[in-house]
Amino acid sequence: MLKVIDKNNNFFLDKLIYFLPISMILGNAAININCLIIILVFFTNIIKKNNFDFIKKPKTNFIILLLTLFFIINIYFSVDVKISLISYMGVLKYMLLASAIMYCSKNISSFIDQFSKFILIILIFVSLDVLIQFFIGVDLFGNELKTNHGVRLSGPFGDEYIVGSYIGKFVLLSMFYFNREKKFYSVFYLLFILSIVFLSNERSVSFMCFAAITVYFTLTPYFNFKTKLINLSSLFIVIAVLFSINTQLKDHFIKRSFEQFGIIFNTKGGYEHRSFWDSRWGAHYLTAIEINKNNSLLGSGLHTYRIECLDKKYEKINSARFLERCNTHPHNIYLEIWSELGTLFFIFIIIFNIYFLFRLLKIYFFDKIFKQEACILISLYFMLFFPFQTTGSLFSTWNGVIYWITIAFCLNLFNKSTKNLLNKNILNKPII
Repeated sequence: MLKVIDKNNNFFLDKLIYFLPISMILGNAAININCLIIILVFFTNIIKKNNFDFIKKPKTNFIILLLTLFFIINIYFSVDVKISLISYMGVLKYMLLASAIMYCSKNISSFIDQFSKFILIILIFVSLDVLIQFFIGVDLFGNELKTNHGVRLSGPFGDEYIVGSYIGKFVLLSMFYFNREKKFYSVFYLLFILSIVFLSNERSVSFMCFAAITVYFTLTPYFNFKTKLINLSSLFIVIAVLFSINTQLKDHFIKRSFEQFGIIFNTKGGYEHRSFWDSRWGAHYLTAIEINKNNSLLGSGLHTYRIECLDKKYEKINSARFLERCNTHPHNIYLEIWSELGTLFFIFIIIFNIYFLFRLLKIYFFDKIFKQEACILISLYFMLFFPFQTTGSLFSTWNGVIYWITIAFCLNLFNKSTKNLLNKNILNKPII
């Protein structure tokens, strides 16, 4: 009889976290159920082991208290209190999920390696499924290739065209699996993944994945300067080959992007598209900016862009597609924060991101032991938080998982590096 052994006696908390990438394929219900079980098991662990270290940090607790007070006020003044309150429960859920990931990272020595290995296996499987769908027309799960709006690949996600976002945003988390001995395998792996992301026809995540891998190849300490140049050249060669053998892909990424930014003029859809602001995304952005003007300090309320954008006063935005201004979110995390949470929280997020990047760069330049981990997280942070891109919602069930896993990985690295540098200083301190 096969026995599943929980060597660390953590009630399989780590295994539940490993399941997160699969639950994201299964859908929002699976994500919520998985997160709920993770949180319950997490609290079981800390109560059973009397391990309350995560609440014994005064500075962290003070920040959490301030954020809680802010969200209470934001919910109170929200244009839809019910929606904002439910959404705040989601934010709280992911804060606890991040805490659970940090707990496992601290208490299970192999957690990061095993989690990244599991992500690697899932990404390879999903990528092969996408390739089968591309060449045969149907994937392993019976999902057919759709061509009504260009060749759109979905793989195991069925009717949702998010497979490129899934693979592209998770790929750097899987890089923790590759140590120095496996460094050349990592190059072929990244080139393969990048090809799949581009084939998915998702422009924003494809460009950002390309940029993030470029950052990774530039910063990684695993390769010398000559090899880095070869790796970077390989990136451009792969994209050039894809565009040369697939003209539809080239038109979608280059021609359509030029049209969207007004570089190529067109009148498709019965309106004049003269600049980015005349695109649907431009209409979303302008609406978010106008919402902030009307709710400057606190915003319209968490997750209320979808409600506030319906107001007819936003028809006055300077966009040819003002009638398409509404969506569940404005497709940019900073404008989402700007419109829904106001200027106060927007400033907090800017400071938060600057602090995180500063800490990551400090580790990269001054802590040789964790230089590679810092390189991976700098590249991932660049991909997720680069301001000039179209994104999913920061507070959505599906998209939120990746952001909070990244934050947890960063905080874990900060803790490890702080201890390492502290021990190093103690050892180097002269004995009087």
